[in-house]
Amino acid sequence: MFKRIIHTAVTASLAVMLSACASTGTETADGHINPDFIKIELPRVVTPAEQLNMVKLSQVLGNTKLNHTQVSVVMWHRAELYNRMGLDFLSVLSLLGCVNEDNQNSDCYRDYGGALYSHGKFLEAYDALDGALELSPNDNAAHFSRGLALYYGKREKMAEEDFYKVYLSDRQDPYFQLWLFYAEYASDPGKAEKNLLSRYRMINVKDLSFGTKVLEVYLNIRSEKDLWDHIFDGAKNYIERNERLCEAYFYMGKMHLMKGETTRALDYFKLARTTNVSYFLEHSNALLEIHMLDTENEYDDIGFDEKMVNSEAGTPQ
Repeated sequence: MFKRIIHTAVTASLAVMLSACASTGTETADGHINPDFIKIELPRVVTPAEQLNMVKLSQVLGNTKLNHTQVSVVMWHRAELYNRMGLDFLSVLSLLGCVNEDNQNSDCYRDYGGALYSHGKFLEAYDALDGALELSPNDNAAHFSRGLALYYGKREKMAEEDFYKVYLSDRQDPYFQLWLFYAEYASDPGKAEKNLLSRYRMINVKDLSFGTKVLEVYLNIRSEKDLWDHIFDGAKNYIERNERLCEAYFYMGKMHLMKGETTRALDYFKLARTTNVSYFLEHSNALLEIHMLDTENEYDDIGFDEKMVNSEAGTPQ
């Protein structure tokens, strides 16, 4: 039986949950975020081990004795490594090669669909992710990616189904709760807020997860200032500190965007990109959010070019 630790005051604040931070010093007079909330850390860099692994994978692909299935698996691993290194375009090319070598490799379809939606190619992403789920119906990662694609493609009601399925697989994950909340909020904000609080109460050990602290800011249990004051508590190294920053910057950006505070949200999304944690969905989604807010098309040259991908897809390994 989980412990109920929410006080009456928390429940009373539900109606103003997303607007409660307006007077907490989170912003400056010009609408930007409080400079005290900007935390400095050395951005993640590509490690020698990752570079060496890339050389090894390239050598393996040069082995003419590999069959198509084996080549597909190696190309998928190479795509994952390209993604960790922040090389989006090369990752997409490797995923295309992966699918061409073995059209039964569900991992390739899933990750290709994830890359497509993160660059605004929603219809193509749906096709790829549907294909992944046809091959592997119980792949929660594919359901989650399809939920993200549907959410960003403005099909939030359909996204709810995928997010709810993923949430049921791990009710303790605060980020699964947040994405389900985003989808529900689009159609019924009041119900979404109540559901979020109810699901938060189901988390058994709240102190173990940094994501739970992010969730508590949404619920007005924790202030945004408190989150930033303790952002690095318990972090073991600079990699973990960067990962926390990437998550916190992104989800605080989403929170302010939902309140209509686009200047502040854009600040946070840009800061999420500075962490270089390219293997986190928050990093790629931050760029997608920036593109959606970019009314002057200032950042159109950031991201892979569809025509270039299509023209390069058939190039030699």
